[in-house]
Amino acid sequence: MATVREFIRQAYRLINPSNPTQPLHGDDLELGILVLNQLLQYYASNGLMLTIAHTASVAVGIGIKYVICADATYTPAADEVLIPDGRLANITSAWVELDGVTYPLIQQSRDEFLASFKYEPLQGLPRFLITYPETDYVRLQIYPAPSQSFQFFLRAKFQLSTLTSNSTMDSLPMYYQRFLLFADAKDISLYKGRADAWTPKLEEELLKADKTMQSASEVNLSITGDRASLL
Repeated sequence: MATVREFIRQAYRLINPSNPTQPLHGDDLELGILVLNQLLQYYASNGLMLTIAHTASVAVGIGIKYVICADATYTPAADEVLIPDGRLANITSAWVELDGVTYPLIQQSRDEFLASFKYEPLQGLPRFLITYPETDYVRLQIYPAPSQSFQFFLRAKFQLSTLTSNSTMDSLPMYYQRFLLFADAKDISLYKGRADAWTPKLEEELLKADKTMQSASEVNLSITGDRASLL
């Protein structure tokens, strides 16, 4: 089980070769964790540099208008349900199911939706999904609101939770850990005034890991559906 503390120590060894038993000094550990968490948020901005997507599911019934993607500390309102997998980074696809029948949802631009649907919210078969990003969570509006109980499915990427020194890296694929290792070491070298320690060879390895991450990533950000049947 690889802890974040061990991960940071390994990152430092890329730019400061030392005895494996030599402890970190001063604010080395705190700086390494800070940089690592900054990188996780930075690479989550478009979802490309996150690990592969996964499918989350939640029941949505009458009176539910919104699905909230946040961590488990979020308290949903009466017209909300929570997917506690973290803040949404991007969506591959979304759909609802009822009695074994699948109904794909179409991603609708927020601006187009707000400009077009100015009346009382409808209830019926959900067909559209409108995204409202917030700082710590993402609100997904289902339109029309469900007229009965559906099961909502979302295949997407979610931002990772903030890591601490005792957190583990076990939930991350090894290729993702390798990418973060080189990325973390590069930024640490700049903050520590050791930019010269970041050699062309290390930059080459970082670029290789970068390409591996992108090749393993699901990059289709659109939700498709049969718009013609809705006209």
